[in-house]
Amino acid sequence: MNPDNQQPNTEINQTPSTAVRVFEQIEREAITPISRFRFMLSEWGVWVAWVATVVFGAIALATLGYVALSANYALYEATHDNFLTFAVAVMPYVWIVLFAGMVYLATYEMKNTKRGYRYTTSFIVGSSILGTVLGAMFLHSFGMGYLLDRTLGQQLSLYMSMEKMEQKMWQMPEEGRLIGELLESESLITSDVATNFKDGSGTVWRLNTTELRPRDLALLQLGERVRLLGTTTSEVIFHVCGVFPWMMREKAMSRHEMEEQRQEFNTVMREHKQLLEMNDDSMGRQNPHKVLESELCSHLAIMKRMR
Repeated sequence: MNPDNQQPNTEINQTPSTAVRVFEQIEREAITPISRFRFMLSEWGVWVAWVATVVFGAIALATLGYVALSANYALYEATHDNFLTFAVAVMPYVWIVLFAGMVYLATYEMKNTKRGYRYTTSFIVGSSILGTVLGAMFLHSFGMGYLLDRTLGQQLSLYMSMEKMEQKMWQMPEEGRLIGELLESESLITSDVATNFKDGSGTVWRLNTTELRPRDLALLQLGERVRLLGTTTSEVIFHVCGVFPWMMREKAMSRHEMEEQRQEFNTVMREHKQLLEMNDDSMGRQNPHKVLESELCSHLAIMKRMR
């Protein structure tokens, strides 16, 4: 059979070429060319988004670090049964969630960069976390965690800042804790009872200071805001066992200051506990079950939690 006499394959000839199909699709979908500049902007936009997520993650971690550092040196025995219950109460869960979310977004943004496919997931996650941690350390060195936490607490009623948490935990006279300042410090010089101590709720108390050390009295006489640990002996009298600085000032307390405050707290509590042990061993005590006014601090519930 002569191959020249074969009929042409009309099905193949009638099928449009690839180029024709492409041009038809362009015309049908009205596709227009995109400039290289637009692609560059898109690429840079992804990197800007990555940097933004790292920055927000650093802010979240700096605030989280400030709260964690404050909790580490807090006087938690005065407010909770143990450190675990205290940590659960003060943990800034919103910042933990925000930090985790920012790390995830930073990882997602880096993967979508032009060369993101070249990097492994572990490298991308690691670099995002590293950038966040370094940024958090930089911000923390300037006190940004404290400033942001305090500002948000002042501006947003629903946000529980560390300052609000401290006020909530220490303004509880029924549990032996007060926040406030002495309005007439001169009364301490001539008497063991100080008048006009105004607490955080505006209530005015008379303070029994018979068991206070000279350092506590000096701190109280400054007239600055302080935290008092003791017990109520009437509706208007508060028996003071320890005086401690108010940690929420214009500037965050340094780690050294917090450590000193923690050591001072332990010293005060140990002295009261040793006094109780000495009195229990005293042979001249007529009624060992009677609690004297000079021993009220030794019988505080906190003494059972102190080591």
